[in-house]
Amino acid sequence: MQDIKLSDQLGAMAIIDELYQKQQLLLEHLDRDKLRSNLEESIKSYYQAKGQIVDNQIIEEGINRWFDHRLRFNAPKRSWFQHLLVRCYIKRKVISIVVSVFLFFSVIAVYSKLSVTKDIKANIDNYYSQILTSKNTLTELKNQFTKIDNYPIHYAQIPAKKLKASIASLLNQDLIPTLVKPTVAGSFITESEQETYNKFKQTSLTVSDKLSEIRLQMQTLNRLLEDDKRLAELIKSDQFIEESKQYPVLQHAVDSVIDNLNQGQQVIDFSQIEMLYNSIDRAKAIANKIQADNNHFLALNVPNSDMGPVVALQDVLQADLKNLSFDNVENYQKMIAYYLKLAQTNLTLTIVDNPYYKSGVERTHENTNGKSWYIIVTPTLPNGDTTSLWVKSIETGETEFVDMFGQQVTEKAYNSVRADKIDDGHIDNNQLCNKPKGRLTFICPNSVKSGRILEW
Repeated sequence: MQDIKLSDQLGAMAIIDELYQKQQLLLEHLDRDKLRSNLEESIKSYYQAKGQIVDNQIIEEGINRWFDHRLRFNAPKRSWFQHLLVRCYIKRKVISIVVSVFLFFSVIAVYSKLSVTKDIKANIDNYYSQILTSKNTLTELKNQFTKIDNYPIHYAQIPAKKLKASIASLLNQDLIPTLVKPTVAGSFITESEQETYNKFKQTSLTVSDKLSEIRLQMQTLNRLLEDDKRLAELIKSDQFIEESKQYPVLQHAVDSVIDNLNQGQQVIDFSQIEMLYNSIDRAKAIANKIQADNNHFLALNVPNSDMGPVVALQDVLQADLKNLSFDNVENYQKMIAYYLKLAQTNLTLTIVDNPYYKSGVERTHENTNGKSWYIIVTPTLPNGDTTSLWVKSIETGETEFVDMFGQQVTEKAYNSVRADKIDDGHIDNNQLCNKPKGRLTFICPNSVKSGRILEW
């Protein structure tokens, strides 16, 4: 066995004693029941020695509370800065997102300001260039106006005078003042530089607007003078003079244009004149058609006494053609085709002989108590087929294309037909009127009158 220094042995034993004492204290604390019992006896002995009477329930409650708090760790109170750091650490994700968003928008804002400044610098160059160009443009416009001002005017004196006065007033204004080109020194525009730029920009826009207004008015004046020259040439042309005699509506259209000019209208509207001019050939073609139709009727030997409806149609159409109106052309073509076909057809007005239809009707007029008599007839072709005619009602004034109507007759003729039908249920003499070829009207006995009806 080797010799051991006493100092080493004592040092080790001191540590062992310290550890043993800590172990005994720990065992004592861990043995809750024994510690509780010893603590309770010691406390009671203390109070008895002092002569104080303390209830056992109070002693037990105090011991219970002491056991509840004896091993509890009470952290020291932190400062506000420590609290802030802890909260920031706990919410580090949210804070990092907020900081990132803030940095992102800050970068965007800086970039936007840089872009705005860059655009402003470019706009300054553009506006300055435009102002310099505007000086040359203004000189050109003045020269153009001097030239236009010497053009002759025929009918547009009033609007031309007004336009010239307006243009001259604009040209005599100080449109382009003397300006110093603004500059932006740094990467970001300052408030004073922004104010100077805004004034410069407004001046440039004002100059541009004024020049645009001058151009527009000069274009209007130039177009007005060109149209005025065109109108004068039209009115003085031999063709217009000749055509306006045949079609007075042409002169009326020109007079209307001149009246509008005298009232200050700055635009000459040729649309009505052009439309009428373009209609002349059509009107002449229709006039030739009317003449051809008359020749056709003449070739069919239609007497003048039968031509009344045709002449009435042609008179209405020719009156329209004088005004270069074609509203009745379609009706004329339809009716003239009808009359030409009628002139080439043999027809008979056959009395209706059918037990299910009336053969006649008696009318009593309420206002006068007078009476009229009508025989119901159908237009019939030589082969017995029924055809239709245009018939105008004497009662309503309406005209319809029908294959059956009432023809007015005398009372005697009406009674004769009535008696004939009552005799054996049929009408022996059922032909009331006839129309040979070459005629437009029916040849009827004296007992037949001109009135017709469409309802009974």
